[in-house]
Amino acid sequence: MTTEENDYYADVGIIGGGVGGLGAAIIAAYKGLKVTVFESGKYGGIVSTLYSRKIVENYPGAPSILGKRLIDEFVIQAQEVQAELKHERVIEVLPDKTVVTNEGKYRFRVIIIATGSQPAELGIPGERKFKRKDKGVYNFVTDPELFKRKKVVVVGGGDTAIDSVWELRDVAEKVYLVHRRDSFRAAESKVKKVVSLKNVEIVYNSEIEELKGEQILEKAVLLDRNTKLKREIDVDACILAVGMKTNIEIFDKLELQKDGKYIKVDKEMRTNIPGVFAIGDVATAYQLIVIAVAQGAIAAHNAFGMIRKPYWYKDVEWPTEIE
Repeated sequence: MTTEENDYYADVGIIGGGVGGLGAAIIAAYKGLKVTVFESGKYGGIVSTLYSRKIVENYPGAPSILGKRLIDEFVIQAQEVQAELKHERVIEVLPDKTVVTNEGKYRFRVIIIATGSQPAELGIPGERKFKRKDKGVYNFVTDPELFKRKKVVVVGGGDTAIDSVWELRDVAEKVYLVHRRDSFRAAESKVKKVVSLKNVEIVYNSEIEELKGEQILEKAVLLDRNTKLKREIDVDACILAVGMKTNIEIFDKLELQKDGKYIKVDKEMRTNIPGVFAIGDVATAYQLIVIAVAQGAIAAHNAFGMIRKPYWYKDVEWPTEIE
């Protein structure tokens, strides 16, 4: 659908249907705003990918909920408050807050950027070659049975890496956990569980330098950062849990102020562009569901104030530069 120059398709356009985007949609629509959420993949974003069949342990109030169930509840609630969920791919966002998708153009009064993040690449030889389906390289464990009786090398020091090792403990023949430092940044309670596993070898202060094989992954080359010695190990699979990169390329025309890979925002989640908010992984290094949801609520609250101008809303000057 294409809008006329001076018409708006809806009040708020939310780019990204992860927990932050859905949370913002729920609050904004609950307040009576007309809201559209654009998502080209799975609703729930990285939560649906990483935690679909896992328990989300750190979401307050729901200590034993499966990731899929949590996202299903978000979607149901968004639909109940009449938020429109569009399964379309956003190509770009124009300065007049027009969202261009593979299906059309939609103009909004307010834009909330909630595109989240995706797994980062190491850029090592063999990474992309074996990342194709069933070739041996993955970013996380979605089905532990795929690794049954296999030798697996897991790379990383965060929660995703530690979770991957834990999921493979009863199915993999051998698991190498390779980390470039001598301590992990993952939750200590999780680390304690994996360091004592008999089929797990932890390789500290090391990096994976190359992945080798003919048609499928067969070997991994490890480099000790201290001694500079190399070691080649036989592996059937590699889990590269080496962090995330933000999805912000489609917003180049907005000339957003950035801080490295993040969009800079103030405490109200406002960017340097009037009427444009950013929340979740694109705006903060704290990659937690509760943070994304809270930021979505803040952005939605401010969007309502901007558009409806209730008596309690302080219409302050929009920042042109974020400190």
